[in-house]
Amino acid sequence: MRLQKITDLKRQNLWNHTPQFRTETSINPQEPSFGINLYACGAAVESRGTKPEYLKLLDQTSSHINAGGWGCIDFVATLTPNHTSVQLLENQPPASEFVLGFIRLDAGVLNNAPLTRFLGVSKLTGELINTHLLSAKVIVPTQPFGARFRGGKLLALLATSNELKHHYEQRFDRQIAVFYTTSLYGTSKSASQYDQLNRFLQFIGETDAAFPLRIKEPHRRQLIDWMDERGISRYEFIFTGSSKADRSHNAIVKFVRYCLWKHQKDKTIRTLLKMFDDEMGEWKTSKTERKRTYVSTYGNPNWKAILEAKTKSDAPINPDFDCDALFSYWKQKVFVEYGWGVRKFLKHQQEPIEISYQLLNHQLLNPSFSQVR
Repeated sequence: MRLQKITDLKRQNLWNHTPQFRTETSINPQEPSFGINLYACGAAVESRGTKPEYLKLLDQTSSHINAGGWGCIDFVATLTPNHTSVQLLENQPPASEFVLGFIRLDAGVLNNAPLTRFLGVSKLTGELINTHLLSAKVIVPTQPFGARFRGGKLLALLATSNELKHHYEQRFDRQIAVFYTTSLYGTSKSASQYDQLNRFLQFIGETDAAFPLRIKEPHRRQLIDWMDERGISRYEFIFTGSSKADRSHNAIVKFVRYCLWKHQKDKTIRTLLKMFDDEMGEWKTSKTERKRTYVSTYGNPNWKAILEAKTKSDAPINPDFDCDALFSYWKQKVFVEYGWGVRKFLKHQQEPIEISYQLLNHQLLNPSFSQVR
């Protein structure tokens, strides 16, 4: 995954890229009189000609290679000294502001057993997903804001806000009843940025089935190109329709195994075939992780009635889930109560803390750097 991230950054010409936003700011723990501008940037379209600057910064911040797709909307949170609330603005974030993090909301859902059990349904149908469910596909704070000030928790709270829910409903003509997300990493990491948010995000269990590893971009494309140059048509490994990535991965694995099997009379190739089978077996089992699943019903006790309704109906709005209320809750926890593990770092800090972006394209130059975020 480390090599994959390095290759992806270089492929996008981001290895030496400087963010086109304000690159430093300061936060005074004793007087955190700042607000949040939350920019609704529109659809997360991967095929656009010119990549927006906020997406470049996301790629330089997130250890994952994040995908967009139909039904995705991006939001960018920035710090502002001009007010002390949260303002939702439909615009691209300006270069004059410091970016605190990214939220990508999406209607898509994987086969998620804890979610199915929580909803009380036997199967997640397309109609249910596209009408009443909202997923957070990306909740990524910039660093060191995330680590020092628990920025991931702030973004998680804002992602469950009434304002973002309403924005998504208006954009796609939905009536959302349940918000859900899964942990970035699975059971191999003991902590999650969603921990200690029980009042707003409920942990409902770990996924039953593991998420199998598969060849991803840019390595999948490089391997297909390499074989195509040697007379093995790329169209053997490129598909249209549903589950394109899975089908492409399976076709490549099947072809490579066939080549090894075909020539296994050679002692070295026979050894390679055994190694290949063992490795692919681990990709499906022991090298996978179960994801923690979290849900929010926006504080609405009647959320099940929305799921069962055939037509739209008025739903009560819980003010605890307004952006300003969630922002105030985060501020109270971090700067007043020194909760969520920040006491040792912040309690005796009298001077403003200067922060500037910690970018993966710089940190990955250090062989000992751990990219887990």
